[in-house]
Amino acid sequence: SVPENFVRHEGRFELAISNLKRAYDLDKDKFSYSGEIIQALLSARKKKWERDERNRVQRESEFLKYIKGLINAERDRQLQKVSSKSSMAATFSKFVNSHPPDVQERIDHINKIHNERLSQTEQIFAQSDENLRPRSVPDYFLDKISFNIMHDPVVTPSGITYERVHLNEHFKRNGHFDPLSRRQFEESQLYPNLALKEAIEEFLSKNGWAADY
Repeated sequence: SVPENFVRHEGRFELAISNLKRAYDLDKDKFSYSGEIIQALLSARKKKWERDERNRVQRESEFLKYIKGLINAERDRQLQKVSSKSSMAATFSKFVNSHPPDVQERIDHINKIHNERLSQTEQIFAQSDENLRPRSVPDYFLDKISFNIMHDPVVTPSGITYERVHLNEHFKRNGHFDPLSRRQFEESQLYPNLALKEAIEEFLSKNGWAADY
């Protein structure tokens, strides 16, 4: 199994991720624990994203509550202003529990405007949350052997990208040839797909749900 000292900081995900990346770099040429390290790394990334997502939802909920409080406070201020400007209306209200038509019309208008603002604010926050919900993983992020999202993509002489660990497992079982093109080549001819690796890491930083896709 993966050495325990690399995953013991699981609650401190940034440190765990850093340790696991270093472990993978040290082990990738030996293949002793590479597959397990990748799985632990992806798990740590997902858990970090889940923690960050919970914090984001809580912050947005508190902010929405704050904004709605401001809108309602402004509503109350305007309603109080209408009432204070019409002492006759206020006195009349005490007896009949109603407002003169013009005062009532202004009150209805104020309530309508602020109800619309509350509704618009809730829609904006709901749309923001919808935009951040899980989507699909781009096909070119997936290893063509395991169909899992790649961590260390490498390119064969045929121009096809695979996850390094799964390609090495293929070599051990079947020989040194490209699983799709069937072209033979040596392991030394592999080169890292750095642009794709960077794109995948950026995608995972924003879509941690995909870490164990």
